[in-house]
Amino acid sequence: MTFLQPLFLIALSALAIPIIIHLFNFRKYKKIWFTNVRFIADIRQESKKRSQLRHLLILFMRLLAIACLVLAFAQPFIPSPLQKKKQAGKQAVSIYVDNSFSMEALASNGRLIDIAKARALEIAEAYKPSDLFQLITCDFEGRHQRFVNRDEFKTLVEELRISPASRNIPDVMKRQQDLLNTVEGTNHSVYLVSDFQKSTAGLQHLKADSTISCFFVPVAAEKQNNLYIDTIWFDSPVQQAGQQVTLKARFRNNSPEAVEKIPVKLLINNKQKTIGSCSAAGNGETEITLPFTNNEGGIQYGSLEITDYPVTWDDQFYFVYPIKSSVPLLCINAGDENPFLNALFQHDSSFIFKNTPSRQLDYSSFSRYSLIILNGTDEFSSGFQQELVKYVNDGGNILVFPPQKINGDVYNSFFRSMGLAGFSGIDTVRQRVSELNAENPVFRDVFEKNAAGKIILPENIDLPMVFRHYILASRIKTEQEDLLKLQNGQSFLNVTKRGKGLVYLCSVPLDESWSNFPKHPVFVPVLYKIALLSQHPLPLYYTIGKNDAIVLEKDSIPLKEVFQVRKLGGEVEFIPEIRSSGMEVTLYPHDQISEAGIYNILDDGKVIQGLAFNYDRKESDLTCYSSGELSNILNRSGLKYYALLAPKKAPLTKQIHEMSQGTPLWKLFILMALLFFAAEIALVRLIRG
Repeated sequence: MTFLQPLFLIALSALAIPIIIHLFNFRKYKKIWFTNVRFIADIRQESKKRSQLRHLLILFMRLLAIACLVLAFAQPFIPSPLQKKKQAGKQAVSIYVDNSFSMEALASNGRLIDIAKARALEIAEAYKPSDLFQLITCDFEGRHQRFVNRDEFKTLVEELRISPASRNIPDVMKRQQDLLNTVEGTNHSVYLVSDFQKSTAGLQHLKADSTISCFFVPVAAEKQNNLYIDTIWFDSPVQQAGQQVTLKARFRNNSPEAVEKIPVKLLINNKQKTIGSCSAAGNGETEITLPFTNNEGGIQYGSLEITDYPVTWDDQFYFVYPIKSSVPLLCINAGDENPFLNALFQHDSSFIFKNTPSRQLDYSSFSRYSLIILNGTDEFSSGFQQELVKYVNDGGNILVFPPQKINGDVYNSFFRSMGLAGFSGIDTVRQRVSELNAENPVFRDVFEKNAAGKIILPENIDLPMVFRHYILASRIKTEQEDLLKLQNGQSFLNVTKRGKGLVYLCSVPLDESWSNFPKHPVFVPVLYKIALLSQHPLPLYYTIGKNDAIVLEKDSIPLKEVFQVRKLGGEVEFIPEIRSSGMEVTLYPHDQISEAGIYNILDDGKVIQGLAFNYDRKESDLTCYSSGELSNILNRSGLKYYALLAPKKAPLTKQIHEMSQGTPLWKLFILMALLFFAAEIALVRLIRG
């Protein structure tokens, strides 16, 4: 116990006064005259010991009453652990107000963000106007990096709005500590007003700091229910005009109660394509499929929408995908053009097919093609090999059909540069292709699926016949995947991932004397899908705050590299950072996008690519730590000076005063003094001599 006014304790010397009075009273005698001895029988007799005990009790009550009065005027209090480290001087107070999306949830008396702002103002009222205040939010704004007086702080709090940004508590405390360390000669205090969401709080990473007092102020929603769109994807990675596609969406229900038949609306280019409904069990998830048809080419701007109250920011999901009018293909021929390839691609408007002799190559043009077909190429100069390796590493795709007469050393040198298994000889045994990898994207849409979505191949399926083929050496790369296999287990057609691209390798030339593959029905879907899949699918969407690299499409890259990013139908526009590497040009927005929606990449006002940005769904799980859970975590955290403030127990300002000034006891001593005076009166009146 400590005293605010210890000089008042000198008044304890007044305790000598009742002692002196009582001592004199003990020595004073009274004479009682009796006119008649018979009156002595009417006197109540009292023993000497009883009289002394009564006087001592009265003396003791008076001494205690006077002592309590003196102690009350000395203003005793019990210091808190936070006050023990407090020094004289100004206070520097850093207050974090969580303004992330989860603070849109409702409590019994309003939105959490409004309650948090009120709590911040209450905290400021507990300090002097001359103390220093600083506001920290999830945005880490520059204007919040300085300390202000109390009036300026109130203005900053009133201007606070919900933000898509999200921060974990250790990062916030580190920022507060760094800023408080710039203010010398003051007491440092940190306040954290938040819902302490389990998915984002990161409390398990708290680090102890003995220089700062930490106050945790939780605000809790009345209900932590939320239905939201988690992600979307297409069944097929490449979309075509006039093709029916299936969009899949995953929904999560962050509520113990099930939801039934929530309407789902799909819009493409601001036109409603289809509608559906979503039902999910309590605290569960569900997937729905939305089939529709792409009626036109170009950039497709899509959004998926539901209605869920009160948290609405995650009820809309944006996505963008291109439908190209044609895919550029290059066929490098060692001799004559191949009639089967020409028949398949030259008259199809979906492709731009170009043949070129192997001796008349323009290496600089490789990057303009999505797929390069090596048709019987038998010469690989060092420069040609280097360009092909660079092309594949940068994301290009190659389909290799070997020549009928092969130079093993040349081909194996080329294969080694690609990291592929070479040819070890020729097998002249007549056999049939017996296995087809139906799970590979090349065959994913070729065959029908059962009710469970699994591809079921027809019984006794007719596959190509092979009369002779090149034998591939044992695999040297685990990335190799067989698409078609022969009866003897050897590979007929395989694909290997190399860098960012793919290399397809067939073990026979495109000649009828080697196999019937060029005339077989499976030839068309295999070559067609390989050509379509050579377009690297761009991400359907990006997540705000992750600063993902945005890769430009190869055929969208202009000669100059100055671009603008503009929100569709909005005024948001900025110039991103640009980096070029090989065949790729990447853009970095660097947190310049803070609003979900559709954006376009522009070059001199011309749209060259669409982008979709969505808010990070980690804020969608509204489950928060309870006060009990917070207390247990803080007890284990190693923090030396901290407190958990619960506004429901007492006004926040009062709790802060108690934490900073200790628990006052003067009222208790006044009450005790009154009790001792009452006890003295009772002794005097009730116990008579």
